[in-house]
Formats: sequence, C-alpha cells, structure tokens
Amino acid sequence: MKTSIVLTTINNPNVVIKKISEYSERNKWQFIVIGDKKTPRNFKLNYGEFYSLKNQKKIDLKFARICPLNNYARKNIGYLIAMKNSKVIIETDDDNIPNKDFFDERKLEHKVSSVKNKGWVNIYDFFLKKREFIWPRGVPLDELNNNLIHTKKKQNKKFFLQQNLCDKNPDVDSIYRIINNNNININFKKKKISLGNSLSTFNSQNTTWFKHLFPLMYLPVTCTMRCTDIWRSIITLRIMHLNNDKILFNSPTVSQYRNPHDLINDFIDEIPMFENDKIIYEALLNLSLKKGNENYANNMLKCYQKLIELKIINKKEISFLEAWLYDIKRNTTNV
Repeated sequence: MKTSIVLTTINNPNVVIKKISEYSERNKWQFIVIGDKKTPRNFKLNYGEFYSLKNQKKIDLKFARICPLNNYARKNIGYLIAMKNSKVIIETDDDNIPNKDFFDERKLEHKVSSVKNKGWVNIYDFFLKKREFIWPRGVPLDELNNNLIHTKKKQNKKFFLQQNLCDKNPDVDSIYRIINNNNININFKKKKISLGNSLSTFNSQNTTWFKHLFPLMYLPVTCTMRCTDIWRSIITLRIMHLNNDKILFNSPTVSQYRNPHDLINDFIDEIPMFENDKIIYEALLNLSLKKGNENYANNMLKCYQKLIELKIINKKEISFLEAWLYDIKRNTTNV
C-alpha cells in the first residue's frame, strides 16, 4: 500500500521534518513538503520531495497555478501530487513531533465502539485521563456543556478517514488558550472510537485519508487559516454521513510543540468559525445531495455554493474548487 505524508512549511527543516524524512525513507513512504513565499530558498530534504514556488509553477496542476501565496490551502497542491501514486495520505504540520507509532502502517478496518449521542459532542472527553474542561477547535461553544459521551458496543468497520489526536499541546481554539494563559500540557489515553452519526470537527494536524475519500481533502482558500480545515471537516462529515461512512478518532501519535502564534490574531481569525459552524452544518443538512462517491464533485460544489449564498466564504471559492476537481478528474480515478 503506497503511503504519502504531506505538510507545508515556511520554516527551515526542523526536528519534525527531519524525523519524518528519516522514517519515510525507512518505510519507503512518499514525503511531500509544499513551500510558500516565506519558505527559505535554501530549503533541502535528505529524503523527500520539496516543492518550492518555482517548482510548483512547473507542475501540471490547474490549482497550483491559481492558489494565492501565503495561504495554508497551498497544502492542497501536496495532496494532489500525492494522489497520483498513493492509496493513503497522512497530513500533518511542522510543529507536530511524531512518535514511533506515527509511522505504523495505517489499518483501514478497526473494531471499536461508536458514539451514541445525537448532535455535537466534545470528543476530547472520551480520551481524557482526568476530568477537565478542554474542547477541540471548531466545536460550537454553546454545545460544550452537553452530556458525557455514551457508546454503543464494538463492531468491525472500515474507516476511510482517521483522526489521531495530539499530546502536549492539542488542537484547541484561541479562547481556551487565552483563558489558560497558553499553559497547556495534556496527555490523552490510548483509545479509539467511531464518531458514528454524531458531530465533531476534525483538523489537518494528524489525519489519515484513504483513497476512497481523497476528493474531500480540499481545504477552502478564501477563509482564514483557522477556519479552513474546520469548515472542510463539516462539509466532509455531511457528505460522509450521506454514504454511511464514519470517522475514527484515535489516540495520539504526535506531540505538538506549537509554532509561535499571536493569540489575538488567532481569535480574530476564528470569529467566523465561532459564528458560523452550527449555521454551516444546519444549512448543509437541508441541501439535496446524492449518495455515492461518484457524486462527490457535485455535492462539494453544492456545499460551497451554499456557503457563498450565506456570505460565509467568497464567491471566488468556486474557481479554486473547480480547479481542484479538474485536477483530480484528470490525474486520478476518484471523481
């Protein structure tokens, strides 16, 4: 099974990138790093493929030609490159130090219990070693006081999308960071669970996608960096639920030592997320979408058109999405 790891960076190769490079070579995995305008020009990998802006322009990808600079969604270029030869794509970031089990071959099938609750849940509750108030970035703030997670009995199921958690400094929003004075040190239990038909956001920090769902990897371009993977997650879950596909939440395989952030800027960038996450899912729930992976493209277009109609994202988003879908159709057999 061909596995690829994709990340984007504006930094020199650090301990994360060097470790992924080393272990990818051992595993014979493809390692793709996408540069941006701020990425050092002398960036080099011992093993892996680094795509500078100059190299990205040479790739025969429509999306690569039109994606704005200084944009986290340039990571989409890495996904498109990886799709050509991969059955599994793992996405991460350059501040997530991988554990050894990060490099284990990803299993499609797992025997797990599933969340029984209806609606939004705080999935972190299931993994906590002791009771404390922490939540994933993107979960609506007015849904945080819901009941504890209830589970159904274990069953074998295929999971084409798998979110592993992060230890030390997990993915939380700016409000949590500000009220905790950015003093965060969490270690989650080694557990796993299917989200079932419940709702939770997921991120792009430690996420595994199997080929069946590759088209849904698209990160929107015209929203803030703090919203892009969250809104992708809401759209993805809407389409997955339609096809009875579920996401697996699994124990941490990385420890995050977060790159420097301005928390007030993060808060400003997250305001659209705080305001709109529930609105987005409820609006998408009312859309008439069609089952089947052959309908991913049309379903995605309908979802993003709805967000444009609601004035949540810019109308230019459709041009970027159409370029993404064009590249997938041209280079893979997924859409």
